[in-house]
Amino acid sequence: MDPNYKCFIDIRFSGGDIQFDVSSDTQLFSFKSGIGFVAIPNFLSTLTSMYKGEISEAKLDCDGNFDYYIFSSDGTNLFIEHIGHYPEGIFKYKFKLKEYMEAIDTGFQKYLQQLEKEGILPLKAQEYGHPLSDNVLNAFYDFSSLFNR
Repeated sequence: MDPNYKCFIDIRFSGGDIQFDVSSDTQLFSFKSGIGFVAIPNFLSTLTSMYKGEISEAKLDCDGNFDYYIFSSDGTNLFIEHIGHYPEGIFKYKFKLKEYMEAIDTGFQKYLQQLEKEGILPLKAQEYGHPLSDNVLNAFYDFSSLFNR
């Protein structure tokens, strides 16, 4: 039986910091970065390229600190190494790639729907560097189209 994946998203509009938490029954992985308008499209396009088999490994930097992540995939599983510069060091995670991506898709859809209910989206004006600018949303819609929902 596959684990039940869930995703929680936090985006700070003032400053652009982002956090994508994906959990299974046994683990929780948090992708954190500054500069959300760069990090979100990069994160989503990396996962898309892995899903399509175009790449099998990528390094993603955490803009705003010295941590970084190494994402790799064998086509079925997603392996993540979080290399931290705190005493804890390296953290390793393993998820099913498709289920991980579907959790992000579902979590991001819910997040956007909540922002629409609150009147935050659509943005009244496009500000350079906003973590939910058209560029970011288009990257998400491209990512989401993989799942035909």
